[in-house]
Amino acid sequence: MRNAIFYLTYNGLYNFTNGIGTQTQLLLGGLEAMQEMLAAQYGPIDLHLVCPQPDAQTWGYDQAFFDRQRQRIAALGGQVHLVPYQTQPEQELWEIRSWQALCHHVVPLLHTQAAAYDRSLIIAVDQPWLQTPLALMANPPRIPSSIDMLLVLYTTAHIRNWTAPNAAELAWEQAGLEASQPGSQVSIADVCPSFTAHLNHHFALSTAQFAPYTSSILVNDPIFALQDETAVRSTLQSYGVPLDADLVLAFGRAQPIKGFDRLIPALAPIRDRVHFVLISVPYLDDDSEQRLYDRLLGDYRIQATHIKHFTRDLPRAMCQWRRTKMVVVPSRYETFSNIPLEVALWARETGPVVVTSTAAGCMDQIEPGTTGFVADITSDQELARTLQQVLDLSEDAHTAVRRQAYQRVVETYDFTHHLPVTLRWFWQPPSRPSRYRDEI
Repeated sequence: MRNAIFYLTYNGLYNFTNGIGTQTQLLLGGLEAMQEMLAAQYGPIDLHLVCPQPDAQTWGYDQAFFDRQRQRIAALGGQVHLVPYQTQPEQELWEIRSWQALCHHVVPLLHTQAAAYDRSLIIAVDQPWLQTPLALMANPPRIPSSIDMLLVLYTTAHIRNWTAPNAAELAWEQAGLEASQPGSQVSIADVCPSFTAHLNHHFALSTAQFAPYTSSILVNDPIFALQDETAVRSTLQSYGVPLDADLVLAFGRAQPIKGFDRLIPALAPIRDRVHFVLISVPYLDDDSEQRLYDRLLGDYRIQATHIKHFTRDLPRAMCQWRRTKMVVVPSRYETFSNIPLEVALWARETGPVVVTSTAAGCMDQIEPGTTGFVADITSDQELARTLQQVLDLSEDAHTAVRRQAYQRVVETYDFTHHLPVTLRWFWQPPSRPSRYRDEI
């Protein structure tokens, strides 16, 4: 039996600048690791990776990276498909007209390519692809029986613009999610408990089908192989990070939702004890948030190294360095951050523990005081007290938290466990509960 996975995304193929890129890389790495095992169970599984057509303005476009991903996908028996969406040269991806174009233009591709397979699973990632099921239903009027669809959201308009959600984006999301009905062959991903609760609360999805697609990590990915101390020291020095100071690390997109502007003032009470390393990644050329961070660092006299571009090398090295005391995730909202998982794997022998905000997705991952620490970032005093608490941990207590965090990731969040669960749910339906959402 011939099988295919069509993965519709917008990051991680020719760029790698955010968490969506991380998810794309996770799928590629997972299929590489499990290819033989899955083929023995289901038959060959080809991967088709579908992305918007890039142009000169594409965020973080990297031709060498693109070439490597093409080679990996070819080795998985798959193909890369680039879908146009622009009707005007300056048209950005994050416009509803662009999403409409993507969903419209991908339909002939999916019909043609899926016809070659006995079973196809189409995974549509985030807002740009959310109404792909509706487009498929429009012509012809139903999705072919050989196709199942999984809608994977990692954010909503309620999260992106939490003070005043965009009405048009909300309408787009509502219509896309409502395509999931009993018997529709369209399911919504249950990525973590808090986000599934968010979707049900804001979109009233009383009849939707939720499928297991637990956010996870490839525990044995080579990126998590430990480095020797010489390599770690060399990386830190190359970025100007001092080796003779205790370190606090935070990294992510340079956007208000990430909460770095709340973290910096909370560092003031411990500024004489630590050096702060901030890695903030701007969207295109918008450095407004980074300029705010620099001003706050100056105002609060924080000793800091501010890296203003994407890097995996520096977090990897810092999370294996004995003087990195904590990694802070101060997000105002977080669907499910991979940072606590990555830190736990890198720091399994030495390195930091994690401090997160009380944002819903973070609370799904952290058992306070056991696998990490949490703080209410709306209170400078509480956040500052938590940072002080972690800095004052004994070596034995710090080590215990690190080890328990690592053990929980290995036992709970390994992608090599969760992807087979998802495929079994779609391709072995007798094992599927009548309404998965009743169990979540």
